[in-house]
Amino acid sequence: MNWAKYIFGFVVILVLQLLASGFINLWPVLYIALIPLLVILLPPDTNTYLLLLCGFAIGLLTDVLADGIPGLNAACCTLLAASRNMITRPMRRYDIQTEEMDLSYGEFRPEKLFVLLLASYLVFFIPYVLIDGPMGKGILWLTFRIILNVAVNVVIAYLLVRLWIRRFF
Repeated sequence: MNWAKYIFGFVVILVLQLLASGFINLWPVLYIALIPLLVILLPPDTNTYLLLLCGFAIGLLTDVLADGIPGLNAACCTLLAASRNMITRPMRRYDIQTEEMDLSYGEFRPEKLFVLLLASYLVFFIPYVLIDGPMGKGILWLTFRIILNVAVNVVIAYLLVRLWIRRFF
């Protein structure tokens, strides 16, 4: 893996997340979240404990640099990091040369990538919305908020991965 390209892509996604958090406020209910991509795109062979630490650090860094509830992104990114291997397990393929299971995001078919992003953003946004607070609304409002955030962010993440991120990860 080319670590320079990976780190550059990581920094660009983080800067895009901070710009989106600071300047894109389409609707108070909608949160543009690119940081789940950082957790998902960590190298597939990353140790579980390191993966949890990286997820927590990515979320905490976003919480520190952006306005919002302190610890919210850290909690949701840590949960996503904890469930990442379970989400990606059906999508791994056996590599004959290394005799290991490999996960190559650049080789995903569109439907496989969509399922990966959908599952990841559901794991990220369900606790995000529940921790963020129901704002005195009912279960329908929370459900609407989860569906809206997941739908918009999956489309944005899908376009980013297909058009640009595959070059770095």
